[in-house]
Amino acid sequence: MDSDTRTWNRLYELLAEDGWDQIVYGYRVDRFGQPIKPYLFKWGMHSNLIESIREDFGGGEYRLLVREGRMMRFIGTIGIAEPVRKWCR
Repeated sequence: MDSDTRTWNRLYELLAEDGWDQIVYGYRVDRFGQPIKPYLFKWGMHSNLIESIREDFGGGEYRLLVREGRMMRFIGTIGIAEPVRKWCR
């Protein structure tokens, strides 16, 4: 199992929890893998987090930090595919 798979597995575990008191900070990641500050969003943890990021900010790489009070629950960089746009004629 590679590090990307472990990162996604850890994130999916948090998404499956009933963590209404968890806060997600999201940063874009530059071409050197460093987060671009200030944070892009600060949301409460919810099960549609990935879809919300994709719809609001598009695809790309994001650094996510999940806090529960003063405890850091998750830090990781994830890649999200561009949203599929359906064109109507």
